Amino acid sequence: MSSDQSQMPRRQQGSMTLLFGLVLLIGAGILAFGSARTGVVEQRIATNEQQSIAAQQAAEAGLDYARAWLGVQVWQPDDAPPSAPDMPGLNGQHFQIALQFSAENKAICVQSRATMDADPGLESIVRECFTQTGLFDIDPETRAPPPLVLAGCLEAPLASGELWLLDEEATAILSGGPADADCLPQGALAVGVWGDSNDDRLLSPDEKGASADLQRARLGACPGAHCVWNQVFAMPLDEAKHRAETAGHVFEHSLPCGASTAPGIYLVRMSGTIDATRLSGFCADSDGLDDRTIGAPNQPILLIVPSESGCPRFAADIRIHGIVYYESSTACASQGWGGARVQGAVLWESGAGAPESGSVFIETDRGRGSALNTAFQVIDGAIRVPGTWRDWNHP
Repeated sequence: MSSDQSQMPRRQQGSMTLLFGLVLLIGAGILAFGSARTGVVEQRIATNEQQSIAAQQAAEAGLDYARAWLGVQVWQPDDAPPSAPDMPGLNGQHFQIALQFSAENKAICVQSRATMDADPGLESIVRECFTQTGLFDIDPETRAPPPLVLAGCLEAPLASGELWLLDEEATAILSGGPADADCLPQGALAVGVWGDSNDDRLLSPDEKGASADLQRARLGACPGAHCVWNQVFAMPLDEAKHRAETAGHVFEHSLPCGASTAPGIYLVRMSGTIDATRLSGFCADSDGLDDRTIGAPNQPILLIVPSESGCPRFAADIRIHGIVYYESSTACASQGWGGARVQGAVLWESGAGAPESGSVFIETDRGRGSALNTAFQVIDGAIRVPGTWRDWNHP
């Protein structure tokens, strides 16, 4: 056998070894590349997850901002929502916050959308509903008081007047005394039912219906200090007075006509007769509003007459949208309502004399619970409605 022939198996073995090593080297390279690629993918997934979490946190911050805003501001369905500030994200990124408000089921529902500046495709949406606390209790069954509420009894109305209810079974008078005809006589007061067919909170002649019985009810909280106030309102009387003072809604010589800025509370430190000559300002004639009108159909006012002001008379030549509250427990006992037309209610912490001729008391629906706080523009907080939180994430 020649030497060349004996060398061939060795050369072939060396080639196979080299080839095998090359294959191993390529395989190692592939594994290394795959591992690096997997690491990059995993890093991207981790980053996306972090950004998604940051987006949701930004959207949640938008809800917190909305809740804080609703705790001090009045929002109506036709109002634009507030503008929330941008929220910081990862690595210097920022999220733009867009808020949408809607009135649903006696609550205000807020949708907060957080969108990343650098990547508009990365966003998070959360939604929650809130109830505004304030002047009235937020219980859904809370309604505005009936047209007449007294701590004591009412003198028999001798002059003609009217009292209109939204339902024939509705309570017309609440009293801390006996709920009977001796304490609460109907006298010459005509009682009827009306239907607010166009929801404008204004009684028009074509909305007047049939006559009805005078339904009386007992005010269980009386006797007691400020028992009428405490029965009707959730906010303490001193707090309501303080809010009026802080807002500059204290009036000693004249009352402004028309609607008010928030809060819808006036502290009336006036005496004697309050007639059209003691109203100030110019209010263009429109439905339910003119220079002789206090408040407006959609913006009623609570007029607080403190004890030191006695029992001023609101005369027949003016009309009021809202509630008049007399704090004195004695001043109105022998003096009745002065004849003004009230689209709302009158409250006395005492008994009251007979209403004068032409007096008109009209029950008015301004919603229930927190809707009353919105109507009177008196807000002191906002609470979450359980079970309303939702989220929609779009990483």
